[in-house]
Amino acid sequence: MYTKIVPALAAVFFLAGCASDPEIQTGDDAEVIMGNLHKVDNSRAQMAYLDPDANLGKYNRVLVRPLGVDKIEIIQPQRSTSVAGNRDWELTEADKQALQVMFHEVMVKQLQEKGGYEVVDEPGDDVLEIAAMITAIAPSGPKDDNKSRPVGRSQVYTEGAGSIAVAVAYGDSETGEVLGLAKDSRSSNSYWGSNNSVSNKADVRRMFTSWAIGIREGLDRVHGKK
Repeated sequence: MYTKIVPALAAVFFLAGCASDPEIQTGDDAEVIMGNLHKVDNSRAQMAYLDPDANLGKYNRVLVRPLGVDKIEIIQPQRSTSVAGNRDWELTEADKQALQVMFHEVMVKQLQEKGGYEVVDEPGDDVLEIAAMITAIAPSGPKDDNKSRPVGRSQVYTEGAGSIAVAVAYGDSETGEVLGLAKDSRSSNSYWGSNNSVSNKADVRRMFTSWAIGIREGLDRVHGKK
């Protein structure tokens, strides 16, 4: 058995976007994890589970946990003979911290500044907790540093920066109850251009922003905002 998901709920968990409406499994044959999360079929996200009884309308504020960056799979780009000496793409501690700062900035901008949902530091009865982690990064070119791009041969052109995959858990900040889980991925633009640290950061920010806008617009619908 299946139950169609309310569009607003689907948007918050970035499940919408397929030709078919997302449907949550119900009945004895439903795939259920953690006791209350039912598998969602026809989701735009690669994987999604949702509490069918979740009431997101009660949440007016958001607690954004630090972006998880400790278990990231790096899918190495295809090596190019035109960039001699390039080596495995690695994330430094500085890179990880920069990703966390950027993610938080984007969430604050979209949820608080544009959506009016205060981003707080403490749990509360009207606070939705969002905990995201990057699971994989697939860069489209060698890293923009002197070790990967020898001086004099550093100009690289690719179709965007690559792609990022994330896993996101939504929960009640006060009780700790998980309301939804989703895994999704985003790719950068498909236009050919110079691949460098500046353009790559801009692409990553756009991908983070896309997720944040989806959450904001979903919350807006739940609260009856246009």
